[in-house]
Amino acid sequence: MPRVRSLFAGLFLCGLAASAFGPGSSAVAASVSLAANRPASRESAPSTVKIKGVAYTEARAWFARLGYKAAYDAEKKTLTLGSASGRVVLEVESREATLNGMRVFLGEPVTAYRGGVYVAGTDLDRFIGPILRPSQLAPRPLRTIVIDPGHGGTDTGTQNKAGKLDEKNFTLDVAKRLQRMLAESGWKVVLTRTDDRFVALPDRAELANKAKADLFVSIHFNSVANNPAVRGTETYVLTPRYQRSTSSQLPSPEDKVEQIGNRHDGWSAVLGAQMHRQLLGKLKTEDRGYKHARFAVLRLVDCPAVLVEAGYLSNDAEARKLNTEAYRGDIAEALAAGVQAYAAALATAR
Repeated sequence: MPRVRSLFAGLFLCGLAASAFGPGSSAVAASVSLAANRPASRESAPSTVKIKGVAYTEARAWFARLGYKAAYDAEKKTLTLGSASGRVVLEVESREATLNGMRVFLGEPVTAYRGGVYVAGTDLDRFIGPILRPSQLAPRPLRTIVIDPGHGGTDTGTQNKAGKLDEKNFTLDVAKRLQRMLAESGWKVVLTRTDDRFVALPDRAELANKAKADLFVSIHFNSVANNPAVRGTETYVLTPRYQRSTSSQLPSPEDKVEQIGNRHDGWSAVLGAQMHRQLLGKLKTEDRGYKHARFAVLRLVDCPAVLVEAGYLSNDAEARKLNTEAYRGDIAEALAAGVQAYAAALATAR
């Protein structure tokens, strides 16, 4: 866990802050239900509005342009958008959504406004949109991949003290397995460390940038204090500018800063989605969510980047699995499949 803290081309082919209405208003629920369930033309331009300084877009019309049909559940306050290629479920007053079966976290809560359901424009343009339609992004190469085994040396990372297990050893083991798999597929692969040594976070990003990395994958294992029952997988990409990270409840001055990594928000969104999907599918683990954070390595690398938390060392059962070569091999295979799926997405943009 940071101290600052394919599946292939066919996959792509195939609040409520400003509302003047109280959440208990049946009239409002009916209004939203009628508007959200009304058929929208693909040609209809979605309406936009600013709510507390944030630009929001009406979701039904925005998704209709991608061929998605909408159904609103007034009781659950959810808008379900479906098409032949996917399904998205948005919940009013929540930053959590479901995208093709995965838990994903938005930068702003979904909002009900004047009879419609609205999503922050940044969430649509820099996160949801790229995941659903990577073919609309600008093409980019994929030749050099940098793998970042978290921690090392005096920095053990998280630990399972009962099992005498250190995160730093598992991250390096998985990174080396992944390196072999990707190299066999023809990519140039560089590791930020190849043995048990400490490498500062800025140095890891600098190494990737000097190597002219086209992709950056940082590998970690999680821990939570005082709750050993928590287990599962989390995936992180860099928080877009002007948005809050998933763990942040309130805006901060840092939100306004454009980071180097924000140049690649669209492709990072695609990368993170493929990594998270592959980890969940391969490991059959609990979905802790696809999230946003401003971890140092994500901020500083000049390429699409992802940081994965592939399990919880604080959970004894999960730690025992992580301590087996077979399970670490499964993690590496899932990450390799995620890279392959990302490569397939890149191919659709050419």
